[in-house]
Amino acid sequence: MGRRRTTAGEYGDPAGHRALEALYTAHADRVLAYLLHRTDRETAQDILSETFVLAWRKSGSVPDDALPWLLASARRLLANRVRSDQRHRALTERLAVMADRTGAAEIGDAIVTRAEVAAALSALSERDREVLVLSAWYGLTAKQAAVVLGCTATAFAVRLHRARKRFGAALPRAGHARPVHGVLAQAHFTQRESA
Repeated sequence: MGRRRTTAGEYGDPAGHRALEALYTAHADRVLAYLLHRTDRETAQDILSETFVLAWRKSGSVPDDALPWLLASARRLLANRVRSDQRHRALTERLAVMADRTGAAEIGDAIVTRAEVAAALSALSERDREVLVLSAWYGLTAKQAAVVLGCTATAFAVRLHRARKRFGAALPRAGHARPVHGVLAQAHFTQRESA
């Protein structure tokens, strides 16, 4: 199978734009149909867009017979999306269970229900969820989490502080007598001391 002779920036010039449009016109319907057999319409359309963005970025790697390459790319992108969604759901459920386990005696009138925790987590960015997960779920110290994120321990501590604030802001405020940071502490969002 021969590779198309292109440069990495081919789609940035007018001829490259036309080549991308021709690629989209020739194959978008079939790639979308492939995706619709595997997921809902909204996700399929998102992945279709991501597939052609990838084709644009990797214009030099798209072979002459582009359909198999596009389908393989769409398949990988969809698999990544499914894994990400599953991790998000698992995290939401686990954190909700953790919040439920703390007990009314510990958090008094500020009990946060599973649905409220799930909604608050869903409202956060992927970056904020990751910071909270590293601290709460994996129990990493600021120093350890900083290695994972490629930043300093101080930067991680700042990110964690901001993520906690955004998490607290995302929680329903009505009827919660206790400050949100107390709820977070009880929900095991405590940062361990740096090792």
